[in-house]
Amino acid sequence: MNNPALFSLSLAIAALGGCATDRPGPMRQVAYGCDRGAGITVQYSGNEAAIIGSGGERIVMQQRPSGSGFWYQSPTHSIRGKGDMITYTVGRMVPMTCTALQPMPR
Repeated sequence: MNNPALFSLSLAIAALGGCATDRPGPMRQVAYGCDRGAGITVQYSGNEAAIIGSGGERIVMQQRPSGSGFWYQSPTHSIRGKGDMITYTVGRMVPMTCTALQPMPR
């Protein structure tokens, strides 16, 4: 490019393109059966997961770094898992082990 201003503008546009936010991935919903009590339904989308209550209320959790598998947490709820198994914790209650009723889509 012979025009330094045009070259600088091209670099700025390219840099801004790298700043675009990623769109969340497709939402997937998984029903789990738990070892104690009723099962739970979880919607996964991007870096969030939401537990869907029987009345339709949503408890949204943010994804956290995990050495292996996945981990989502809110101030009062968390799920950690790998494959079709999760450990579901509510506050200070004893964690529940839950298994996907249908294999999770990959």
